[in-house]
This record gives sequence, structure tokens and C-alpha cells, in this order.
Amino acid sequence: MRHANGWNNWNNWANSQLPIEPAIDRFFARAFDIPVWSGGADVQELADRAEIAVDVPGVKPEQISVSAEHRTLTVKVERDGRAPFVRQYTIGTKYDLSQVQAKLELGVLKLTLPKAAEAQPRSVPVMVA
Repeated sequence: MRHANGWNNWNNWANSQLPIEPAIDRFFARAFDIPVWSGGADVQELADRAEIAVDVPGVKPEQISVSAEHRTLTVKVERDGRAPFVRQYTIGTKYDLSQVQAKLELGVLKLTLPKAAEAQPRSVPVMVA
């Protein structure tokens, strides 16, 4: 059946590549007040650092591990009775991985990656010859 707007909504939904699991997770989360975690991340680059925010609702600090090795930042979350969730980010050389900070607040893990000193903006004085 074709709708007035020209779209056949059922076929669009049925033929889409979108997984149904997130919808089911949201249904049970609403019904049983269970936190849903998609593991999505927001990345923001600032003048002196980059910040990565990872949604981890219902996860305790002791269930999270963050490691940095060979320009790869790894976030691993061990949830009770489930397979671990792992996200890896390849970090460019302009960031100092030895200074990474991780803070968990209200279900959001915030990773702060300061820029290396040589990558920070600086002023260059102009000399008169």
C-alpha cells in the first residue's frame, strides 16, 4: 500500500538494515527500569585537548578499564553476566597518551586527552631585520 506521501512505510522498515535489538532493549528498559547501553561515544577536539564521552549507564567504576598502548586507547567494560564491551580508538601523535584522564559521572565516562606540548598552538614573534 502506498501512502499519500509516496512512501510505503512497512517495506521501508522491513527492508532497512537497521537492527531491531536496540528497539527491544528500549522496550524492556522502559518496562523494567533497566539501563540500556549502546556504547556510543561523542568526540570533541578543543584547542588544548580532545574529549571522548562514552555512555555507560548502570556501570560501576570497577567494571571499567582504560588503557593506552602504541597510539591505541582502549575502553573495556565488564558487565555482569555479559560479554565484555570493548571500544578502541586510534590516537594521533599530537596527543600525549601518558596524560590521559578518565572520569565517570552520571553514567558517562569522560576521557580527556591533552595535546602534546609540540602540538599546542603557540605565538611566533615577528622580528624586524
